[in-house]
Amino acid sequence: MDTVSPIVSAIALCVSLLTAWFTIFRRGSVRSTHPSFVAFRYDFVGKEIPQAKIFLRTLLFSTGKRGWVIESLFLRVQEGERSEEFSFWGYGDKELVRGSGLFVSENGVVTNHHFNPLTTDTLFRFKQGTYKLELVAKLVGKEQLISLWSITVDIPIGAFDGSISHRTAVYFNWSPEQKRYIGTVEKRSGFIHALYNPQVNSASE
Repeated sequence: MDTVSPIVSAIALCVSLLTAWFTIFRRGSVRSTHPSFVAFRYDFVGKEIPQAKIFLRTLLFSTGKRGWVIESLFLRVQEGERSEEFSFWGYGDKELVRGSGLFVSENGVVTNHHFNPLTTDTLFRFKQGTYKLELVAKLVGKEQLISLWSITVDIPIGAFDGSISHRTAVYFNWSPEQKRYIGTVEKRSGFIHALYNPQVNSASE
C-alpha cells in the first residue's frame, strides 16, 4: 500500500495537469471545413461601379477550449496573372453584418461569408479561367496570418456572357464522392432566391 499510494497520486497529478493543459493553457488555433459551396456574382448595392462578389458557406471552429476571436477574414483571389484581395467581409444567413470581429469556439460557427474587393473604384471582372481562392484569417493577438484553405474552380466560357448582370451567378457545389466542385450557372431575377435555392439552371459540366 505504501508503494501504491504515491503511484496513484502521481497518476492523478498527471491527469490534472493534462486536463489543465487542454482546457486552460492550450490555445489551439482556428480551422475551417471545406466550403460546401462557392458562388461568383456582381454586387450593385450602393456602388457607382458594380463590385465583384464571392460568397461561400463554411464552418469555422477552434481547436482549443478557450476559442479565438477572428479580427478579419479575407480571400486571396488569383486568376492567371491577376490577383486581388477580397477583404470587404460580411457574414450572416439572412441579414448580412460587416465582419469586424467574430468569436469562434470549439463548437464552431457555420454561416455564409461574403467578400468584395477592398477597392471600389475599379471592377474585377469574372471571365473564363481557373480561379485560385485562399481563405485567410487574422486572429486577435497574433501578427501572423493563417491560411485556412485553398481551392481552385473553373468559370466556364460564356458564364456571364461578357456582360455584368445582377441576374447571373456561378455556383460551385462540392461533391464529396467526386472530390471536386460541380459548377452551375444561375440566371435568376432574385438574389435571395438564388442564394438559398442553388439549383441547376444550365450545367457547365
